[in-house]
Amino acid sequence: MSNIRRWTSVGAVVAVLAAAGCQGSPALDANGDPASAGAMDERGFTRFPDIPIPSGATMDLDRSLVLGARDAWIGRLAMHVGARPSALFDFYSREMGRFGWREITSVRSETSVLTYSRGERVATVRIRGVTLRGAQVDVTISPRGRPPAPNADVAVETLR
Repeated sequence: MSNIRRWTSVGAVVAVLAAAGCQGSPALDANGDPASAGAMDERGFTRFPDIPIPSGATMDLDRSLVLGARDAWIGRLAMHVGARPSALFDFYSREMGRFGWREITSVRSETSVLTYSRGERVATVRIRGVTLRGAQVDVTISPRGRPPAPNADVAVETLR
């Protein structure tokens, strides 16, 4: 009988911990407005003043890796947004320019990709719909690559 009580207690503790881990984070609006967000998310998104953040976005801390801060950060900012992927594509197409980013290319598809440049950095926005609702958005920012030197040992072949 004591084994049953022990396993019941263990099961109860596991259930409580699992429920605590499933709590959602409060959302921020597109400007990272602290009035509508929890302090933890507010501090997280306000570290990125150079990119637009969709309303209702929550940061995926497990998939985000960011080095640096403010206008000089590089890395990946992963978010979940409760909006349709097509609406998010339109949002980033419209808003990245307002933050000083110049579009290089974009592809709207099942997994949409938009690429921008700003100064010495390049941003890639990847938008993928998730099964239950909303979309996963990854914003990856890296330093701009340098073109190879003119005398680099690169073979060039002309295709006919």
